[in-house]
Amino acid sequence: MEPSVKAVGKTPFVTYLKDALKGTLISMVFTTAAILLLALIVQETKLSSAVAEVFNQILKIGGILAASYFATKSFPGKRWLCGGMTGILYMAVNYLLISLITGMWGSVPLMFSDLLMGLLIGMVFAIIIASFKGKAGPARPKSRLHRSPFQRMKRSRN
Repeated sequence: MEPSVKAVGKTPFVTYLKDALKGTLISMVFTTAAILLLALIVQETKLSSAVAEVFNQILKIGGILAASYFATKSFPGKRWLCGGMTGILYMAVNYLLISLITGMWGSVPLMFSDLLMGLLIGMVFAIIIASFKGKAGPARPKSRLHRSPFQRMKRSRN
């Protein structure tokens, strides 16, 4: 009889995919509303395409950060891998959404650069989330001897 996946200590691919989908879908709800609002603003105010592209990139990066956060905040396995998968999945869904809104397919090289951006930002942000997870800050030393010299100087001034 083979040992189960959990007994070996490995997280199955399905768990990574499930959490990546969860984070992507939660983030896409907010991103879709923001994209539609941006499209309305661009149409009504006749903003230049350069300004619209800047806001579009900001929305993409914010969406990747949100998707990575929602996917990895309670993830038990390798968060960096889940964050990277989430970034790629988010950018793929975002590409499809933008293509549906504009009515035409975008540039394929641009899509691949967006997928790479999603991978990198998702992985880095997941690593940042993992490094802050569970840290409540340094404990205060109880005795005077265990304080740093700066804490002792601060204490002696008061």
